[in-house]
Amino acid sequence: MLVKTLKWPVISLLITGSLHFLDEMIFPDLKNLFVPPVIGVILLSFGIWAGYKAVHFGGNFLQAIAAGAILGLLPIILDTLGFGLILGRGLSWGLLAGLFGFSVILFGSLIGSGFALSGNKSGM
Repeated sequence: MLVKTLKWPVISLLITGSLHFLDEMIFPDLKNLFVPPVIGVILLSFGIWAGYKAVHFGGNFLQAIAAGAILGLLPIILDTLGFGLILGRGLSWGLLAGLFGFSVILFGSLIGSGFALSGNKSGM
């Protein structure tokens, strides 16, 4: 269930994160436009997608949260290594940004799974 749930969100998040990284590598001033309210909405969408699909593929609320947590590891890795170390913003900045991304994706998985379960006749 987790593989089916996370396959396309992971692929899409990797592509999105890579494009974001390349954009800021080429045009460093874009960091002033890619601020938490902008990135947060995008990451929230990925979390909603993962939470909803986890329930759709037969998972329960806890499995949907686990899917969100697994997906949320990607921003921690990308922000800490990519933006923090490679682009030189610092390890603490990268870790803080990654934890923000993890939290927002996890919040999204709660929303998506709750939405899916609220229409599910079988309950939890």
